[in-house]
Amino acid sequence: MNADVIIVGAGAAGIAAAIELQSTNLTFVILEARDRIGGRAYTDRETFAPARVDLGASWIHSYGPQNILYSFHQSLKSEDTERRIGGTQLCLDYDGKRFSHEAMFQARDIYLQIDEHIESYRSSKEAEEDQSIQQIMQEIYDRLVPNNGPVKRLVDLYLSSSEQYDAADFAQLSGKQWGVGAADGGDFWVPSGYGNLLERIAEKHNLPIELNTLVTRIDTTDPERIEITTSNNSSKIHCRRVIITIPLGCLKHETITFQPPLPDWKRQAIDQMGMGLMNKLIIKFPVCFWNENVACFVHACNERRGRFRFALCLPPPENILIFLVTGSFAHELEVLSDTETIEQIMKFLRQIFPEKTIPDPTHYRLTRWAHDPLSYGSYSYFSVNTGPHTIELLARETSDGRVQWAGEHANVDDGIHQWSYGCVHSAFQSGQRAAKNIQSQLCTS
Repeated sequence: MNADVIIVGAGAAGIAAAIELQSTNLTFVILEARDRIGGRAYTDRETFAPARVDLGASWIHSYGPQNILYSFHQSLKSEDTERRIGGTQLCLDYDGKRFSHEAMFQARDIYLQIDEHIESYRSSKEAEEDQSIQQIMQEIYDRLVPNNGPVKRLVDLYLSSSEQYDAADFAQLSGKQWGVGAADGGDFWVPSGYGNLLERIAEKHNLPIELNTLVTRIDTTDPERIEITTSNNSSKIHCRRVIITIPLGCLKHETITFQPPLPDWKRQAIDQMGMGLMNKLIIKFPVCFWNENVACFVHACNERRGRFRFALCLPPPENILIFLVTGSFAHELEVLSDTETIEQIMKFLRQIFPEKTIPDPTHYRLTRWAHDPLSYGSYSYFSVNTGPHTIELLARETSDGRVQWAGEHANVDDGIHQWSYGCVHSAFQSGQRAAKNIQSQLCTS
């Protein structure tokens, strides 16, 4: 045996599993395909230096003692200032103008009626078949929302906040799971970087991690030992147990071959669960042409719901705008060149800040998580006909318990912790669970 346990992936789930196994006498190692750890939590220290910018996860959701990562951050936050993303929020129409109080009041009332309608469907026991949120709300939307004008644009802006959170369009999202698993509590922006925090956690625990090691095949045919093949090693790695923490997108693309093949119920759960897309368009300017007291702005579009709907504003000396783009719009931007995307952004900015002279950016970084072969997306969402039961299948062990599964998409509600999925701390909890399962199998009291 090369090790008792092989952990595949050094993201939050893999790191958590390794820390849990340190309390045992089991030997283990993490195999990570990238040249870094953290997975979809990745802090760029170079492009905008000295500023650090997260290209993936940015916020610790549900920040507080109930969060599994809270104590880690509290003990390692010496690099963090206490600055949170604070200040005013601008709500702008497509042409940069502010909305009237009357329009905002009307739009909010309509939005709440739509939300109540969807919630009524979700909680109804009569509606047995699941439908997409788009299907559920279409009739009431057509009836209540004006054909055009500021009220319509505002209603769409309010609705698109939910699409942004799930990183998917309403046409893909489950109506039965409306609001299920959403993290409660406040969000903490990690000033030094969420990816940086995970790196510091791994360093503190001195975890054994092999970088640039892509796992391509896992063979559990032999009941005595598991054989693992990597792309950069002609020899095989053998172990007694495996914890798989690779992203749902990679499972969908079958980046690992399993022998024997995965059971049908596992394969179906992988296929059915949704994988959302949230990209960041990060742009640095020589000057702050927006008000430096503005923390973010939201934008109501007259072309399509959610287009360039949200941007974070980092004040001087950073002078950085971070656009969060999601769903189908994010997919469309991914296939454009950097130049084409920057042209769209500059046209948009000059439209909503018509009185300003906006210079060309000095630096930029555009993420393309859907085309990243080690993620194929950002994080999971409940597509139609999925739910917590799907997560239970994604997390369920295979090969007679010798293969454990973890990740943000595989965090089962344990009834103890505040439950969520799709978050970094969700992945962390799932990794702990998988390691504890192995501990109960291999360690005697």
